[in-house]
Amino acid sequence: MRTMTMLALAATVTTTAVPAAAYYWTTSHSEDPLGGTLREYGFVPIRPPSNLMNVGSLYYVDSRVKDFKAICNAEIDDLKDSVVSSRSWEMQENLERNGRFATGVKVDVGWLVDGGIDKNYVVKVHSSLTDILLEEIPLGSNWLIFAKLMEKPQCSQVAMRYLHAGGYVCQGQKILHATAEFKLDRDAQSKLAASSKVTADNLKDIVKLAVESQSEQAVVEKDGRLFAGTALEYGVSMNPICLAPPDGRFERILPQTAWGRIANFVLFNIVEPILPAKPDRLEVAQGAHVAEGAK
Repeated sequence: MRTMTMLALAATVTTTAVPAAAYYWTTSHSEDPLGGTLREYGFVPIRPPSNLMNVGSLYYVDSRVKDFKAICNAEIDDLKDSVVSSRSWEMQENLERNGRFATGVKVDVGWLVDGGIDKNYVVKVHSSLTDILLEEIPLGSNWLIFAKLMEKPQCSQVAMRYLHAGGYVCQGQKILHATAEFKLDRDAQSKLAASSKVTADNLKDIVKLAVESQSEQAVVEKDGRLFAGTALEYGVSMNPICLAPPDGRFERILPQTAWGRIANFVLFNIVEPILPAKPDRLEVAQGAHVAEGAK
């Protein structure tokens, strides 16, 4: 009777609080064109972009799926014959068109506008991703790497400990590398193009100087366009199923939406503790399963 009461309470929380919280979250975090475009392809944005993540490696992912902390890195020898790299022109076109994002860099160009109509004309520099390179490791090869990692006490013990830290323990499966291209928005370009005080080359020099001085990154010019001097990792995709506790009843799958995050919270923190794990679900706990199989 008590179990049925708790299940009814969990169902009530799921059907009332979850939609309301999801609505609040999505309406207050909707201005993210780059993140939205990356999620369309199954990637989670890496913020800030870096070159610190690798396929095959094991990570702790916080409950909001925003922060990634390395637990154990895959060995280079295990990766060299397993990783596949490829270009994606369709994704690149989509990211160049719809994945533009603000860089935080601002340029005062009021003095370039004819007639001095707006001496305080400040424009923002935006960026989009180009030169897309995808790095992927097949799930089978990733499982073998995972088994090797879990043979190491410093990996398996930390991984199992962080299963109860309120987030996820997952293995990297895809990485999106890209180069940022810097440009002004169309309105600013059109307004400045009509001015007799600025040339295309002068404008590029102004934008290049602003980006380098305000963001501390090198900018290079190629074919009249401005690019970051170094390609970075902008998106990551983990294995479809992450690790679960040995007594877990539900699979641990990284949520892609606010609804998924809240639903997982209800399942893992309200429903699962009051339900005993089924024997056939114990294999979902990859950590315990692999550790036993590797002995």
